[in-house]
Amino acid sequence: MNKAEDIRAIIVEAVQAGRVSAGHTAKDAFKATERRLYALPTLLQKQAEDKDKLEEFLKYGPKERSKSITRFIKTGVRLTPEEIWEAVLTDMQATIAADEHEINTMERALEVIQDDAYYQTVVGRYIDNLPDEDVAKLIPCDTSTVWRNRKRLVQRLAVWLYGADALR
Repeated sequence: MNKAEDIRAIIVEAVQAGRVSAGHTAKDAFKATERRLYALPTLLQKQAEDKDKLEEFLKYGPKERSKSITRFIKTGVRLTPEEIWEAVLTDMQATIAADEHEINTMERALEVIQDDAYYQTVVGRYIDNLPDEDVAKLIPCDTSTVWRNRKRLVQRLAVWLYGADALR
């Protein structure tokens, strides 16, 4: 092979790899959207519990043998109780803020589709954990209609969450 053929082979290989990658990107965005929807109810519950823990921490201080404290203590380094308290507080606040950001993002995404006649197909499946048969009775429609419209709406959510990457 000469140099031009080598370059051509490399380009063809790169284009094929790009096509394979692009096929996975849309599927990955769809699946990631589903994971985020399934996680939303648990994340809401966790956020409430974390806020209660933070309130308790601010009121009573850290527990003496807490795992959240021991991870800030390193061999050979002596932290003052105030430094430990500040580190634990910062960590708790960061966790709550990250969870809150995810919840807000998903709630805004759900607002995008809330006026759709088949919105309940998404909420029923991912938030309320209902089988398609029960969702079909609520709408009312056939279970295949539930599945088809849920897929369509999750795809819209994926585009809203991931942009053009969800289309490739």
